[in-house]
Amino acid sequence: MVGSSSPGTGERGAGRTRPLLSMGAPALLGVLLLLLVALPPVGGSFWFDEVFTANLVTFRLTPERVVERVAREDAHPPGFYLLAWAYARATGLWGSAVEGPPPHVEERLRFLSIVTGAVAAGLVGAYGGAAGALALAASPAFLEKAGEARMYPLLALFWTLAYVGVLRNRPSLAAWAGLGALYTHYLAPFFLLPLYGAMALRLGPGSLLRLWPLLLYLPWVPVFLNQLKGGMSMALARPDPVLALEPLYRLGNPEALGLLLLGVVLYGAVKRRKEDGLLLLLPFLAVLLWWAGSLWVNTVSLRYAGAFLPPMALALGLAVRELSPASRGLLLLGLVLAYVALLWDRPGPPGEGYREKAAILQSLEERHGPFVVLGDERGRLISLRYYWRSASTLRPITEEDLKEPPFQKGILVLLQYPGWKSEDQVLMGRLLDRAREEGRLRILHREGVVLYLWEK
Repeated sequence: MVGSSSPGTGERGAGRTRPLLSMGAPALLGVLLLLLVALPPVGGSFWFDEVFTANLVTFRLTPERVVERVAREDAHPPGFYLLAWAYARATGLWGSAVEGPPPHVEERLRFLSIVTGAVAAGLVGAYGGAAGALALAASPAFLEKAGEARMYPLLALFWTLAYVGVLRNRPSLAAWAGLGALYTHYLAPFFLLPLYGAMALRLGPGSLLRLWPLLLYLPWVPVFLNQLKGGMSMALARPDPVLALEPLYRLGNPEALGLLLLGVVLYGAVKRRKEDGLLLLLPFLAVLLWWAGSLWVNTVSLRYAGAFLPPMALALGLAVRELSPASRGLLLLGLVLAYVALLWDRPGPPGEGYREKAAILQSLEERHGPFVVLGDERGRLISLRYYWRSASTLRPITEEDLKEPPFQKGILVLLQYPGWKSEDQVLMGRLLDRAREEGRLRILHREGVVLYLWEK
């Protein structure tokens, strides 16, 4: 087990727990590597998912109201949102968006996720050493989510803690971390099932009784089933389930390095005893389970990939110890180069440019007065409204708008989301075709979601 003589994690034959000091240095390395590449936060205005978070924590909602809205409007459990609410309350963000988006709200709210990701990186460094810490900090898939005001770094932290609990034969740690993961994201079972199965194999079926804290998730189960039944998982709008396998090679950058790192883990698993080799593969088995589950109910989203990576990086750090010193040195050099390259091209959250769009529309409203903004995706209209509080009307497009476009003072603004093909998006496409035929359509802003102006 981790920190002992077991081949599953440490040096062989010593029979002693690793000193805290020997874990502290790589833990600090992991934290510093992550913070160096993630601070200051990258990106401009929030994109839709982040606006959902901001709407819950920067207005004057109570925790009870946050839970109610999450249960009704989202597919996720409320754990992250309650943490973000507490953070917003402690830092003065709570209630600050009533009149408009508060100054630097993006950097301030994203900082919570960055710190959470840094703690996860420190945990990877503590148990996976420099190789694990470097691999995680050099991963664009993790970095782009570590700087986003969403729950993925928190989910990764809980998953990593649960993994450490299994590696160190600490069922209580695995259980409480698993409960945190369950209350953070609906993908948690895909990672926890392999962990708890391996724990039962190592410690015996009786060890599963130590997982009693998971019973505290039962009150949320009916809500989760209702979210699933209500279509909150948006299975029909998701990519092909085969893309659930993408985390297998996203630990490295470029992807060829990711495949090499996967090969190192497989090599390390083969070199170890059967039981200990299986422990290295658990994070990767979680990906396979996610793929298999998505063949039944599709939950695939590429933005989830980063949350799988910290436990994978930890497993890589353990597997690297099976390499020869020369091979280990070459691998570390490659990871250092990948990390330095990432410093020059830092990934960040998706850009949808709502702050810029709001400024454009405010200027337009000052010249023409209130007007109508039609959109083909409700969430993007909500995002625009977070940044632009005005007398103008923002609403989804309808069939009636095709028959009689709602011009006011000769202008109509259209907001098109180039995502899945819903009925509203088909309607928007038809309306845009009509505007183009009349030759009076121009683009005001095109980042992420396209903003058009149609003039009579």
